[in-house]
Amino acid sequence: MRAVETRPPLGCAAVMMGVFRAVLQEDHLPVTQQREAIAQVLFESGRHLSAEDIVEKLREGGESVGKATVYRTLNLLVKVGLAVEHDFDEGFKRYEMSAGPSRHDHLICTSCGTVVEFQSSDLDDLQAEVAGSHGFHILTRQVKLYGLCPACEESADAELLRAG
Repeated sequence: MRAVETRPPLGCAAVMMGVFRAVLQEDHLPVTQQREAIAQVLFESGRHLSAEDIVEKLREGGESVGKATVYRTLNLLVKVGLAVEHDFDEGFKRYEMSAGPSRHDHLICTSCGTVVEFQSSDLDDLQAEVAGSHGFHILTRQVKLYGLCPACEESADAELLRAG
């Protein structure tokens, strides 16, 4: 199993922005500064961002964008295939740019919320074997493994030692 590099390739955000502008123009939707700012934050991020994360990053950059505008833009990005929506059972959705590895799975820390993407050829092989044995054709998969990241595991171990 190897971790997936989540940092967008150099120049990828600019390419994605060009595609987004073209989609907006083709669908006769306004290319607004707010939509572009929201998309730029998502395209430049190497993380899975919530709408709140995007609002916070925009505010840090001096942009004033409402959460409803962020959600509408994220929904549009998902609809046109430039972003992927994830539900990690946190009570809110997270989003990532859809460029990059098409198949990856997630490790989710239940303590701090860290999300690590990974790919595993062993998991791919097992999926093919299980599907084949049942005559099943897989269209997509989503593996979410919940646990503690190394930092939270270490913190929990330290807490147990102090309590014991």
